Amino acid sequence: MKLKRRQQDIRLELTPLIDVVFLLLVFFVFSLVLMVRADVLDLRLPEIGSGETARRGAEIRVTLTEDGSVLVAGESVSADTAGEAVLKRLTEAPGTPVVLTADARAQAGALIELADRLVTAGVTEFSVLGSPGGDSPISGPAPNPAPPADE
Repeated sequence: MKLKRRQQDIRLELTPLIDVVFLLLVFFVFSLVLMVRADVLDLRLPEIGSGETARRGAEIRVTLTEDGSVLVAGESVSADTAGEAVLKRLTEAPGTPVVLTADARAQAGALIELADRLVTAGVTEFSVLGSPGGDSPISGPAPNPAPPADE
């Protein structure tokens, strides 16, 4: 005589467990995406060994990327019209410092051409931004000697 089992076998359902794991995965991916600023460019600033620490505040940033494109305050412009775009922003906010940043992988010649275009357009004062060098302390340039007094 066979006895019938009245208890059913316990069965572990994996579908809800997999759903929870995927929901956690999606949550962490979205959290990571929101923690990273979307407007940050992939720039590696060249290391410099002299100069002074940049003052933070309102500035007009002119950026030269690795591929040679030029951005003025985050807006893409052609290299030929970069000077005019900076002048336009300077007329809107006079006295705002102009900061020139270039990717370390960008061509040095393109940086010099961009600086020349800014000077040609009438932007005579601008700073070049870099990252501090590894072992070299940041110090300012040697002061210029006082001119001789006319007697």
